Amino acid sequence: MVKLNNLQNLRVFDAVARAGSLTNASRELGVSLTLVSKRLKELEGELGLRLVQRSTRKLALTEEGEAFLERCRDVLDAVAAAEDVRLRQTERGTIRLSAGVAFAQRQIAPRLPAFLDRHPDVTIQLMASNEMDDLIQHRLDFAIRQLDLTDSALVMRRLAPDARILCASPAYLARHGTPRHPRDLQDHRCLAIGLPPPRRWPLWQGEDAVEIEIASTVTGTSGEIAHAAALADGGITLKSVWDLFPDIRSGRLVRVLPEWSGGRGRWLHLVYPARRHQPRRVRALMDFLQEELAQVVQENADLGLLETS
Repeated sequence: MVKLNNLQNLRVFDAVARAGSLTNASRELGVSLTLVSKRLKELEGELGLRLVQRSTRKLALTEEGEAFLERCRDVLDAVAAAEDVRLRQTERGTIRLSAGVAFAQRQIAPRLPAFLDRHPDVTIQLMASNEMDDLIQHRLDFAIRQLDLTDSALVMRRLAPDARILCASPAYLARHGTPRHPRDLQDHRCLAIGLPPPRRWPLWQGEDAVEIEIASTVTGTSGEIAHAAALADGGITLKSVWDLFPDIRSGRLVRVLPEWSGGRGRWLHLVYPARRHQPRRVRALMDFLQEELAQVVQENADLGLLETS
């Protein structure tokens, strides 16, 4: 039986039969005459058959060679068909991914049309969820999350730097004053995320950390609730900069306590199952998103909201 790792020998034999000589076969395949002769001899040795009758003027297939050629071409046709399926499946098909609600709406969805222009045979299913969904159970190709990896069945790849910062509207600060120290937050309206409401906000300044007790005047399961309340002059919120770039740049929101942030060295990550082969369409989307978000970081570098190291 011919082994799969000798597939190139089959291709050489097929080329020799079509070209009528080893020299013509070497030209067709773009390899040396020596290599063609070597592969043909390897195939004959493995089969224990003489496939080609050589003479000074011409080359002809033996009876065994004629019979084997038919089987050889069946194998090559099957391999070509399988390769065609593989390429079509990796170039087209559905990509299923998950991301937090705000990030999916603000950063991913607006960029998908540009990706689909480049990959018109791809469809995308985007699940917006603030929970870390089971990738295997939900048949997700990958998720975008900010987390430490604990599941050994998953792989984590850095996507873009992140930071959680305090912000409020100028009108709110004009009416209630601007905090000068984290403890001043105890006297402000805090717009928190989570049910039940968090009772403390952990804040970092370099290596120094504090936990500040807060009074949540508005809270919800979605960060969009706190965001909307902050824009409506409702108080101070602690959110990812990825939700805040446009509002801070426009002045609708301003950063509060700029020396402090809600964590150190935070990153957005691509998280995906630890499988060896990912479809090309999935790798293409992950690479595309990484390039797009790197551009956003560069465009907003002057705001000083992110540390990229």
